[in-house]
Amino acid sequence: MAIQDFAPVLLGVMWTQVVIAMVFIGLRMYTRYFLIRSVGLDDSIMLLNLLFFIGYVLCTTIGIHYGIGKKYAAVEPANYSRAIMWEAIGQGICILGIAASKGSVAIFLLRIVILKWHIWLLWFCIVSTTILCVITTTLLFVQCKPTAFLWDHTIQGGVCWLNFTHVGLSMGAWSAAMDFVLAILPWHVVMGLNMKRKEKLTVAFGLSLGIFAGVCSIIRTYELQSLSSLDEYVYDTVPMLLWSSTEVLATIVCACIPVLRPLYVRIVHGSQGSSGRSGGRSYPLNDYSHKKGSGAFPSKGAHSGSRTTEERIYMGHGGSVLEMTVKMGSENPSEESILRESNAQAVGATGRGFDTELGITRTDEIKVTSSYKEGGLVR
Repeated sequence: MAIQDFAPVLLGVMWTQVVIAMVFIGLRMYTRYFLIRSVGLDDSIMLLNLLFFIGYVLCTTIGIHYGIGKKYAAVEPANYSRAIMWEAIGQGICILGIAASKGSVAIFLLRIVILKWHIWLLWFCIVSTTILCVITTTLLFVQCKPTAFLWDHTIQGGVCWLNFTHVGLSMGAWSAAMDFVLAILPWHVVMGLNMKRKEKLTVAFGLSLGIFAGVCSIIRTYELQSLSSLDEYVYDTVPMLLWSSTEVLATIVCACIPVLRPLYVRIVHGSQGSSGRSGGRSYPLNDYSHKKGSGAFPSKGAHSGSRTTEERIYMGHGGSVLEMTVKMGSENPSEESILRESNAQAVGATGRGFDTELGITRTDEIKVTSSYKEGGLVR
C-alpha cells in the first residue's frame, strides 16, 4: 500500500540533515579558526550555504503545514495553492544554495592548485554555476504571468509561457557535471606531488569525496521530471525535495571532511599532533606567505615577482644561530596545508635533532639557504 502522507518523512529526514550539516560546518569553523587560524572565503561561503539550506528546509516545513507530501484529496484547495507557493520559494533558495556549495569547494581547491588551467577551470565552475543558478531561479518565478499563477491556477488570464521542467533538468545536469569536475581535478593535482603513493591516494580520496554529491545530483535531476505533475504536484515532488536536500548535505559533508584533518590528528595524537614533541610551534609556509612578512618569518624585502624572508633562530644556550632565508618565487602564492600528520627529524649544528611538523603545502618556488653563527641570537 502506497504511503498517503510523506509529511513525517520529510520533516524527520530534512531536519536531521540540517543538524548534521550544522555539526560538520561547526567543526570546520572550529578547525579553521582555532587550530589552523586561517578562515578563508570558502568558509564564509560555506556558512552562507548553510543559511540557504536552513531556509530551504524551513520553507518546505511551512509548505508541509499546508499540504506538501499529501494527496490532493487530503488538502483543502486554498491550502494546496499555499503549499505549492512555499515549495517554489524553497526550490529557489535551494538552487542558490547549490551555487554557494559549488563555489565553496572550488575556492578551497584554488588554495592548492598551481597550474593556470586549473585556476581558470575552477573559476569557470564558479562563474558558470552561479550565473546558471541565478538564471534558473529567475525563470522559476517568471515562468508564469502573473507569478502567482504558478501556484494558483484559478487566477483569470494567467498563463505559463515556459516549461520549467526542461530548465530544471538542464540545471541539474550542469550541477552534476560540476560535482564530477571538482571531484576529479584534485587527482590531477595531488598525484603530481613528491610524496608516497599511499599518502597521495589518501589525500586525493579525501579531496574527491564530492563524487557522492555528484551521484545525488544525478538522482535529483532524474526526479525533477516530477515538476511536470499536474494532479498530484505536492505529492509527486516529494522525492525531488528529499534528493535536493540530500545533495546539499552531501556537498557540505564532502567539502568539510578534508578540512577536518588537523582536528582528527589533534584528537588521535593529542597536542603532539599539531606541535610534535619539540614543545614548540611549527611554521607552515602559509604562515608567512599570505601575510607578506608577518608571522613566523618576518619579511626583510620584497621584489617584483618574488619575496625573500629571513629569520635567525637561537638554537639554545651555548648553541649556534641558524640563519634562514626563504625566497618565494611568486608575489602572491596560494598555499593550503592538506595533511598534517607527518613528522621529520631535523638536525642542528650541535648534532641534536628536533621534530618539526610537515604539511603538504602548495608553493610556487622555494629557495632556502642557511648559515650558522656561534653565540647568541642577533637580530
